[in-house]
Amino acid sequence: MVKDRKNVSTRILCCNILHDDHFHSLFLNKRFAQASIAFKNARRNREAKICTAYLLREKARLIPTTTRAARTQAFITTANAFIDCARDSPPKQDNERLAYYGIAGECYSEARDLKNAGDSYLMAKQYNMAARTYREGGRFDELAELIIQHGPALENGLLERLAMVTQMHYFKVYLNGFLISNI
Repeated sequence: MVKDRKNVSTRILCCNILHDDHFHSLFLNKRFAQASIAFKNARRNREAKICTAYLLREKARLIPTTTRAARTQAFITTANAFIDCARDSPPKQDNERLAYYGIAGECYSEARDLKNAGDSYLMAKQYNMAARTYREGGRFDELAELIIQHGPALENGLLERLAMVTQMHYFKVYLNGFLISNI
């Protein structure tokens, strides 16, 4: 009975909301589930997907860190939802797209999926975060490519440190290959 009452009240809420201001006020007040339903009922699927992505992030943050597998899966699902939002963003809304890629990077980082986190930060043009994430994940091929392509956009101290670490990594790989082949 309560469930039916809740569905009816949600339908009434959605029917009463006629203006964009009301949709957006639900979103801005972090009532993502209600905003998503309202946008779906208004056949505004892109906005509904955005609300759902934020709702997923909110739910993922509530999962205790002691349940690592569930938390990791929740953040990966959330990151994928934000990637979809970024891909669905109109070309003229570049800032929106970049923001969604950045949030996806944060979610992948939380899930410790550092390759995808770095890739997402790179798509968001957050080069310093991408570089740090690739370094933390030991993704030296991606880090070297980032340094080559976007080195001038990196902070000076960071660029110098990461270039040195990357050079040392490849020297070590080369040296190990040389020693193994000469044994």
